[in-house]
Amino acid sequence: MRFSETPIVQRYSHGDIIITGGIVSNSVYIVLEGKVNVSKKVDNKNVLISTLEVGDVFGEMGLISGTVRSANVTAVGDCTIGIIDKDKFNEMIANLPEDFRAVVLALVNRLSFTTEQLSRIGLELEKTRRRVNALEFRLI
Repeated sequence: MRFSETPIVQRYSHGDIIITGGIVSNSVYIVLEGKVNVSKKVDNKNVLISTLEVGDVFGEMGLISGTVRSANVTAVGDCTIGIIDKDKFNEMIANLPEDFRAVVLALVNRLSFTTEQLSRIGLELEKTRRRVNALEFRLI
């Protein structure tokens, strides 16, 4: 099965929450139409990680690593999302050679770590911009 041929399809409107961080993963999603924002809460602030478009997949990291979802995903405008449930996804992964599955898991773990670090850097960048803007205002 190709991801673009998912049997389950859901439609969302602008601002609808598609997945919430901290919840156990049970599906993988593919953007069939429209866009979604991926954000992560860091120090009680939402940090935009990425905007995904048609053909992009999300929700896979939690299923592969067996951990809870690491980010929130919300609709940007109207969008259509294909959904692959956990059993079907695991069946697809089981068809990969065992050594390759280990490589995929290692990549997911590294990506998770990198995403966490970039989220924190994004938050620090936002704080620094506010400080610079405040200083510029005082100089005027």
